[in-house]
Amino acid sequence: MFYMTLAGLGLAVVCIFAGQALDGASLAGLVHPSAFILVFGGTIGAVIAQSSPKDFRTGLSLLRWLRRPPTSERKDYINEIVSWSTLSYRQGTLKLDRLAHAIEDPMMKSGLEMIADKHEPEYIRDSLMLDVRIRDARLKRAARMWEAAGAYAPTVGILGSVIGLLHVMNGLNDPTKLGTGIAACFTATIYGLGLANLVFLPLAAKLRGMIFELTLRDELRIDGLIMIAENKQPRLVERSLIAAGERAINVVSLRKAA
Repeated sequence: MFYMTLAGLGLAVVCIFAGQALDGASLAGLVHPSAFILVFGGTIGAVIAQSSPKDFRTGLSLLRWLRRPPTSERKDYINEIVSWSTLSYRQGTLKLDRLAHAIEDPMMKSGLEMIADKHEPEYIRDSLMLDVRIRDARLKRAARMWEAAGAYAPTVGILGSVIGLLHVMNGLNDPTKLGTGIAACFTATIYGLGLANLVFLPLAAKLRGMIFELTLRDELRIDGLIMIAENKQPRLVERSLIAAGERAINVVSLRKAA
């Protein structure tokens, strides 16, 4: 996932610079540190102004997903649930209570504890799905922070260009610097459009996709826990989860195609 992000961003940047070079323009004209600081800093400042502290911290923490996505291989967590099912089917649900103490995932820990306490399957499902919906709502709010950054960046870039033009107008007594000054002004607009369409908006779309896959994973795991609570045979649990996993793959594919 991280390498796809780097590859896509790298390809976009290389193509932009290559197009600039083929037109015979100087690549140095696209390098303007002060314009970049203005656009990037202004955009982040606008995002901070609109966000709550918790949403902003969560939005930053989501960036670690680019390197380590929150969902593991589907077969790994299916095998894990099947092993729990085998233990419960052969030795009873009380064995799951001891197992729950060693699990770090809060949702799975809570699910196993409720199974060990003999709660009704529907109660377990409702409780866990409520947790998933609350978590997803918070994650989506945090991901929208990057969508907002994609909306603010072009406007801040235009603001930077206007500020630059004001400086150029103040120096009209030296016509030799007029062309260079105007070109530098529009660099801020380029940075704004570039950050929005090459960084912030693709980042927001990727995070939304990860949240969607995270929801599908947890719905699948909850189905597995419910089958354990219903004391289904481990082989039936495995077949059901594999079939549900295949349906989840099709759902993800259809969503990406749309």
